[in-house]
Amino acid sequence: MPEGESIIVRHADKGKWQIDEQELRVELPPEEAELVLSVLKSEFKGLTETPLKLDGIQRSLRLGDALFESLPKQSVFVSIDSGKDRAQLTRALATARIAQREARDKKEHGEGAKRVDMLQVDEEELVKLMADSSDKTWTPFAEMMARDGISEAEAVARWLNEMNRIVPRTDPAIHPAESAQRYRQVVRTLREKITSDTVPVVLFGAGHSGALGQIRYEKLGREAIAEDAPKFCEMFTFDKDGNLVETQGVEV
Repeated sequence: MPEGESIIVRHADKGKWQIDEQELRVELPPEEAELVLSVLKSEFKGLTETPLKLDGIQRSLRLGDALFESLPKQSVFVSIDSGKDRAQLTRALATARIAQREARDKKEHGEGAKRVDMLQVDEEELVKLMADSSDKTWTPFAEMMARDGISEAEAVARWLNEMNRIVPRTDPAIHPAESAQRYRQVVRTLREKITSDTVPVVLFGAGHSGALGQIRYEKLGREAIAEDAPKFCEMFTFDKDGNLVETQGVEV
């Protein structure tokens, strides 16, 4: 992972999972099940069901693995999320998995292990930059799914195409271009605020499909198709100026 890169992901598989310790221990290896239970207990007290499906919990852990594998030997890892429950849980699980992998690596390799110094950004104004443009942002493609019986990916693609055809924009506040610009601003702002002369600073954000879909739409320069809709936990990598460099999926 070259210095200066930043990664923003779409949150993991949204939905509901009734918290069931026995099911979790059947589905996950012991160390991962313990990690999930610890995160839920320490950071999401009182939950009886999660805002992610069980697949989403697993995908968040695999995201943590992918991030850890890509980190340099020593780094400062800065994380932020949109403040929405599913983005919060995605971030919490991924970063906890990174910490778990770091501890295991240290136990196995001692001084030769990777070192990851973690910092979570919870500054209100920066978190707001990661939020959806409006509560109304989701409404148009949710209605398409119900009305036309299409997949979410197809609906997101249609919505991006329709919103970007509107000139001038009738309601900029709910247009995905507004949130896409804010995501780029997050990258630039954090790059300016958090620096290190000795080790790479890696930025990680958990956000949403509208802004990320718009960012890819603008880079591709053509009409969106279903395959362009951001996948759960798909990693969008940006350079220090907030330009999209590449994307990479995360499989369960």
